[in-house]
Amino acid sequence: MADTGLWAFAVSAFLLVVASWNREPAAERREIAVFLFAGQSNMGGADAVVADPPGFQQTDADKATRFTTTRLPQVEGSPECLPWGKISGHRVSPTGKLVHGPEVGFARRLYQVGWRNVAIIKVYGNFARDVNRWPWGPRGTFYESWTTFTDARLSELKAEGYHYRVRAFVWHQGIDDAIHGRLASSYQDNLVRLIKELRRRYGDERTPFLLARSVNSSIARQMTGSGDEDPMAVVRRAQIAVGTSGPYTGWIDVDDLPNVKHHHFTAEGQLVIGTRFAEQFLALQGPPLEKE
Repeated sequence: MADTGLWAFAVSAFLLVVASWNREPAAERREIAVFLFAGQSNMGGADAVVADPPGFQQTDADKATRFTTTRLPQVEGSPECLPWGKISGHRVSPTGKLVHGPEVGFARRLYQVGWRNVAIIKVYGNFARDVNRWPWGPRGTFYESWTTFTDARLSELKAEGYHYRVRAFVWHQGIDDAIHGRLASSYQDNLVRLIKELRRRYGDERTPFLLARSVNSSIARQMTGSGDEDPMAVVRRAQIAVGTSGPYTGWIDVDDLPNVKHHHFTAEGQLVIGTRFAEQFLALQGPPLEKE
C-alpha cells in the first residue's frame, strides 16, 4: 500500500513538471517586441519600387515579422491601411506600385542576430500645403491619427494574448519642415518634445529613438535656399544634434545612397537604410534575450 502511494506521488510530481514545461514555452511565445516607425515619404517607401516580376521575395525574417501600416492622417479603411500581416511590401498612392520602406532591412537584420517575435507599426505622411503648425506634435493632426492607429494595433496584440513592449522608435522625417521653411527653426525643439512624449506614452526614458538625417533635398533647397543657414541645412544640423543628445538616441547617415525623384530611395537603398537602423538599435540596446 505504501508503494502504491509512493508511486502515485511520483506520477503526480512528474505530471506537474511536464505541465510546467508546457506552460513556459507558451508564455515565451506570447512576448512580442514592438517597434514604432514614423516619417514621411521615405518612411513610406515612395519610389522604392519592387521589381515586378519577380515581385517581393519574402524571406524567413519577413514571414516571422508582424507588420501593419497606414498613410496619415487616414487611420482605417483606406487602400494604404494594412492590417496585421507578414512583411510583403505595400502599395502607395497615386501609382499603386508595390514598394517597401526600411522595415524590411530592419526586420531581416534583427532576425539574423536572433531577434524573434517582432512587430512593426509604421505610419507615414506628408504635410499639407497650408500647414500652420507641426502636425507631428501632441495635438497635431498626424500625432492624433498616429497614436489612434498605434493604440488600436497594440490593443489587437493584447487581445490576442500578447504581452508587448515598445522597444524603439524609428524616425525618417524632416524634408517637409525644410520645404515649409518657417518650421525649420523650431524643428529641434519640436522633435525633442515629441521624443519625450512618445517615451512617456509608450516606453520610458531609456526607450531608444533612432533617426535618419534627411537627404539634402534639392527640392527644398530650390524652394527655400541652399546656404548653411537656410532651412534644409538647419533641419539636418538639428537632426544630428538630437541624434547625439543622449545614450538612448542615435542617428544614421543616408547621404551616400543614390536618390531617385530628387530625394527618395530605391528598394535596394531602403534595405540598406533599414539595416543601418537595426545596427544603431543593436548598438544602443544590446542582445535580444537580456533579462531586465
